[in-house]
Amino acid sequence: MAYVRNNLNEVIAELPGVQARVSKQAHLLEFRIKNLIRPHSRTGYLVSSVGVERANSKDYWVYVGARYAAPVNFGFTHNWTKERIEGLHFIKGAVYG
Repeated sequence: MAYVRNNLNEVIAELPGVQARVSKQAHLLEFRIKNLIRPHSRTGYLVSSVGVERANSKDYWVYVGARYAAPVNFGFTHNWTKERIEGLHFIKGAVYG
């Protein structure tokens, strides 16, 4: 009979090759997000607000720091005209291709 350790995920996450792969995937996602929003960024602030941050010893955060990133990504309703503006969905596009 096989025995599987309760903390097997933690053990595997601490392996050097796994940590390197997680870091590589985070930076690859950052690159894809920047490429998707670059054609829509006039000033470059939205592109420059994308980054990677170490969350803890095993994980990374990929973030878009611009305050207006959520409306640009998901869409919004214009305040004056009440017209629905469709979002670019660049985060979903970068994650799922």
